[in-house]
Amino acid sequence: MAPLPGVIQIQGDITKVSTAQEIIHHFEGQPADLVVCDGAPDVTGLHDIDEYIQAQLLLAALNITTHVLKKGGTFVAKIFRGKDVTLLYSQLKIFFPDVTCAKPRSSRNSSIGK
Repeated sequence: MAPLPGVIQIQGDITKVSTAQEIIHHFEGQPADLVVCDGAPDVTGLHDIDEYIQAQLLLAALNITTHVLKKGGTFVAKIFRGKDVTLLYSQLKIFFPDVTCAKPRSSRNSSIGK
């Protein structure tokens, strides 16, 4: 991605502690109003595996979010809907009083992302 003025870009694996620490460090203690996670794994075509890997990315993003999001802030994330999606929603509800599921109009009908 081309550099954007005023934007710090980090390319890394958010499931690694070093990457998470680097992201958190850049906030310098200033809480964010909004955290967006649009991460998705390279899709294998094996839905259970793809869903599991994407859930791990989401949980890694949630971990970072708990360090940088201000109280009352918003976390928006892509979720692959599958058989264990209810468990993910339950985990998110531990941290957020309102968890809403929405499928963007621009999303493909065949897409399992939510």
